[in-house]
This record gives sequence, structure tokens and C-alpha cells, in this order.
Amino acid sequence: MDLTQSTWMIRDLGQPVSAVRICPDKSIIAGGWDGKLSHWDSDGKLLWSTDCMDRIESICQIESKFIVTSGLHVVCVENGEQLWAHPLEGSADLLSYFDGEVIATSSVYDIEHGDFMESAIWKFSLEGELNSVEKIDERPWFMSAKEDLVIGLGRPKCGLLVNGNHVDLGTDSPVMCGMEGNDGILLGHADGTISKSTGEIVSTESSGIESIIPTENGYTTALEDGTILARNTDTELLWKVKKNQITTQSTAFSYHWLGNWDGLRGSVEVRDNLGKLVTSQNTSKPRVSSEASGRICFGFEDGQILVWEKELFERRKTQEVVVQDEKKSALAAKLRSLRK
Repeated sequence: MDLTQSTWMIRDLGQPVSAVRICPDKSIIAGGWDGKLSHWDSDGKLLWSTDCMDRIESICQIESKFIVTSGLHVVCVENGEQLWAHPLEGSADLLSYFDGEVIATSSVYDIEHGDFMESAIWKFSLEGELNSVEKIDERPWFMSAKEDLVIGLGRPKCGLLVNGNHVDLGTDSPVMCGMEGNDGILLGHADGTISKSTGEIVSTESSGIESIIPTENGYTTALEDGTILARNTDTELLWKVKKNQITTQSTAFSYHWLGNWDGLRGSVEVRDNLGKLVTSQNTSKPRVSSEASGRICFGFEDGQILVWEKELFERRKTQEVVVQDEKKSALAAKLRSLRK
């Protein structure tokens, strides 16, 4: 099955893609390493483009507005017009919208010591007014904004901030990533621990946790050493695969999709819930992915954005199976004729 031939659409941002998001209306918004932000409708028509100040790291949609982190700034865009922008102290990292406020985090990296020296949590009104800023020593690595505002912290304190209050976890290892699941929040730590936001240890893996995403019956984890593994809700190992560098991962259409980079070339791989490889495609370096509304998209180093739609993907997959069965039947018939 040719993944490129089964795409719903392919678009080009014109620069390496650093952020991408599928909106509830199936439109696509993508940001680039040089600050370009583009929005396409569900049919692939370009609605607008604008140039922000620097690399776009995060995108948060609030009705018709898009809030993005761009280098050292937080920028609000509506219909291609930049409504407001605010500089932060250090690089702008995470974004959320909680209790009527835009929440942004920033961090300052100390090159001499090779670590983050100061971070901050910024709260803005939707009109761009700065409501508050809180300085902290720990870099935030994960943020969830559903019932509570939950922020996962690095060194020295580690643990969580829940609505501004510090909470210890079952390990003192820095939080590196997290996910929102049906049973609450799971957090990935630098020492390979996966914990719940309540503090309970779920599992301990062989390497640091780079990303963790929910699946239909559990979660899939990407480790620093290139291992990708899936566990069910009882933490039983379902499958494990060793790759080079996992650049991004998503779940869509009951399949696991991952981006891989071996230092020379990239690839997108699709696996079923048993870890069996369904299809793969060599690509430019995959950088980011997003899944929503029956679609999945990947953004690449060469600026391309590939979008797959569930019905078309399943149809192409079925056609591939039929072709393979026909080839097998033809081969079997030929072998039978030779035996006569």
C-alpha cells in the first residue's frame, strides 16, 4: 500500500513544518520553523497565511482565534490578521486556554551550565492583556487544561503544579511529557517511569520517556533509545519495536502511526493493535503529527503536509488486500497447472 497515493491531500508550507493541528471542522493549520502560519479549509483551499516572528512551536485554537508560540513571543491571529503579540522572558514553549485565560510557559536556557535556569507561567486575557506572570525554577514540560490546570515540572522540584499548588509524584524524576486519557493523566519521566497524576506508578521502562499517547485500550510510549511500545490498561505489554529516532507518534483509524528518522532518511510507519506493520513510506524527516475528526496529518522537514482521511485510507487498504489476494490466486493457479 502506497501511503502517498492514499493521502486525502498534500500541501506545502514552503518551510520546515514545526507545528500542525487538525481543527474540529477538519481544516488544517500549520506553522513553520521560519514563522509562517497557514490555514487550509477541509477541502485543502488556502484560507490565509501570515508571517509571525520566529519558529512556531505550539498552536492553540479558541473559536476563530489561533494563539501560537513564535520564538520569544505569544501571538494571537484571527483570519490571518495578527491581533496582538507579547514578548516573553526566554523561549515561548507551551500553550493552553483555561478558565477564560491564555496560559503560556517560557524558559531560559543556560548554555554554560547546559540546563534551564528560569521559567515562567504567563496568563493573558483573550484580548491580549497580561493578567499575571509567575516565575519558577523548573521548566514546564507538559500542560493539561481540562478540569484543572496541570503542569508537569522538570528539575529541581519535579512533580506537578495543579491550579498553582505543587504536588509530589511517585518518583522524583523530572516530568518530560504527558497525556490526557480516559482514566486521567499519565506522565512520562526522565528515568523511564510512567506515573499517574495521582502519584501512582504505572510502569517503569528501560529508557527515558519522550512521548506518550492514548490508544483505544491503553497507551503507546516512545523512549529515548528509539523503542516504541504499547501497553493495555492493565499495563501488560502488547508489542514493542526498536527504531532509530521516534520523531512523532499518533493514533488514527485504530492504527498506530509513527515518524522515524535514521539520520539520513525519514519514514512514516503504520501498525495495527498487535504491532504488525501495515504499511510504511520513506519520506523527508517527519517532525509533527495531529489526529482529529477522522483525519491524521504529518508535517515534514521539506515543508510538505500529508493528510489522510479514514474512509479513503480504509478503501485503499482494502483494494491493496484484494490485489494481493488476486496475485496469490493467480500464482496458485499457475502452480496447479504446472503440477498437471
